[in-house]
Amino acid sequence: MSLNQGAIFTPLAQNFNETSGEIYRDTSLSVEQILMPLTTAINEHEVTRFNIMRRNVWDGTVRAMSRPNFTPKKRIDVKFTDDIGISEGAVDLGGPKREYFRLCLKYLKDYSGMFEGASGSKLLSCNSAALKENCYFFAGQLIAMSVVHGGQSPCFFSPILYKSLAKGPENTEAEVEDILDIDIRNQLIEIKTATSDTQLQVAISRASCILSLSGCFKKITLENKGAVTKDVAHWYVLQRTRTPFERFQEGLQSLGVLSALQQFPQQLQSLFIKLEKKLTAIEVEQLFKFRMSEEGSNRYEAELLVVGFWRDYLQDAEFCVDAVTLEEILIFATGSDSVPPLGFFPEPSLEFLHCKSKFPLANTCDCILRIPLTNNYTNFKNNMNFGIRNSPGFGKA
Repeated sequence: MSLNQGAIFTPLAQNFNETSGEIYRDTSLSVEQILMPLTTAINEHEVTRFNIMRRNVWDGTVRAMSRPNFTPKKRIDVKFTDDIGISEGAVDLGGPKREYFRLCLKYLKDYSGMFEGASGSKLLSCNSAALKENCYFFAGQLIAMSVVHGGQSPCFFSPILYKSLAKGPENTEAEVEDILDIDIRNQLIEIKTATSDTQLQVAISRASCILSLSGCFKKITLENKGAVTKDVAHWYVLQRTRTPFERFQEGLQSLGVLSALQQFPQQLQSLFIKLEKKLTAIEVEQLFKFRMSEEGSNRYEAELLVVGFWRDYLQDAEFCVDAVTLEEILIFATGSDSVPPLGFFPEPSLEFLHCKSKFPLANTCDCILRIPLTNNYTNFKNNMNFGIRNSPGFGKA
């Protein structure tokens, strides 16, 4: 199966029902089963190099995506440099790429100016500079690449943004309460809640600017005020940003991600909308496969003691306020703060340091976390905390 940048996603699970004459989709498919066909578009024999400085990840991203020979179908190779431009020298076998996608998604969410709203529920904003520089297209393309190339999912779209991508803005409802601008929201609420003609006219006068901008020139009455304010809200939330939305949508179509989203909106919404469910110690514990010495050996007995420390350490990370977080542990070991939609490759593993090092080490490309041996939990916890919190780059302590 071959997909190009603008491909329409047509999984094998989509079938023709001979009885009804309709197309139906297998809703039992997992996220991984939906996304795996998209990975066949990646050409492992061609490489796109991203030269990235961590304190300005977007600058290097735009440079790479603006090259004439760039295509999201090429394998991604990320090269980080420090603040004085010295290459870290790492060969990107997955770790730098995962860290890069994590940093880039955080930039898009919190600092790009292309999104607005609560941290985990973002709408597109209307940023003229970003639009002029084609950044909305790059943002959509970067998100699609993260999903298909083994990075993490964005998980910061608002339900309205996600629905508008899945069904179109014209098929998505927006309420006055969805408007993020407090002044405009209050002006429309004043119209919506007016109980007399006098109150209504005062409210209309105060909201004259937004009513004019939205193209609302009809006479507003006590009977139609609800419908009018809803129309204005729809314009402000969805139509006002229509051009940025269309460029973002075009970028998200890279590698067939948008088509997959539109065909399987329920299954894929967990990739784009932040769920209330948090990462748990049990989930992190189950991610890592233990690599232990021969059973019965002295090394094995020492490792067995630290296995208990490791499990307690994860419990502390989940429940203690001042502890290293589970996300920080995952970043240290893999470069990502959440499990990618297609999982980790290779499978994360846990090894034990029989050398003199008392701090943890990690190889984020191979997803290997190496933890120190000690016979005291307090020492183990302190050394783990110090190593993780002071590790430069992507997981080297």
